Amino acid sequence: MAKTCPSCGYKPIGPFTDNCPICAEPVRNVRSDGAGGPGFAGGMPWLRYGLVAGLLTVAGCCGLGMWRMGSALHDAQQMMKEAMEKAEADRKARTVVVAAADLLQDFQNDPAAADQKYKGKFLVLTGTLERRGNNGGVPFVILHGGDIEAPLRIECFMAFVDDEDNVPAKLNDIGRQMTVRGEYAGRVTNVQMRGCFVVK
Repeated sequence: MAKTCPSCGYKPIGPFTDNCPICAEPVRNVRSDGAGGPGFAGGMPWLRYGLVAGLLTVAGCCGLGMWRMGSALHDAQQMMKEAMEKAEADRKARTVVVAAADLLQDFQNDPAAADQKYKGKFLVLTGTLERRGNNGGVPFVILHGGDIEAPLRIECFMAFVDDEDNVPAKLNDIGRQMTVRGEYAGRVTNVQMRGCFVVK
């Protein structure tokens, strides 16, 4: 920042000069007069305004960024909610309520036609609990349609959730009627369902 000699008035004197080059008067402690170099003390007010404008710009960008982030988060939550609602509506549209005895009869009468009938469907199926078990960490229950002599059974592989919530201990009651909801998964030896939940 430039200085002015208090004795002879010579200017500009550089900020690191200790004595006036004209009269040799000490100017070490003389304050800048703002006549020349950059600084806050008077000269070049554009620097002050530039810094203020820069700070306001940064603050504005940060505020805009936060607003956009909040908006994006809200949009993502809304999209997830809509996707879940769509998936639930699709599931309901593909849901078939059927008794185990009727489903097993369909497969005994015409296995190929029964497979086509239930393919891609979610079943709400009521049958009689024959047994329960665990296959590689996946709990399952086996249901029949009331005829213990029938050759076919329904294997219901439960969804990956807490076992106590999904297959309650009371389901140890062999011969008890129960209803499960799950997706038809084809037939291997028995008819299979996957992603099942106990309805009641």
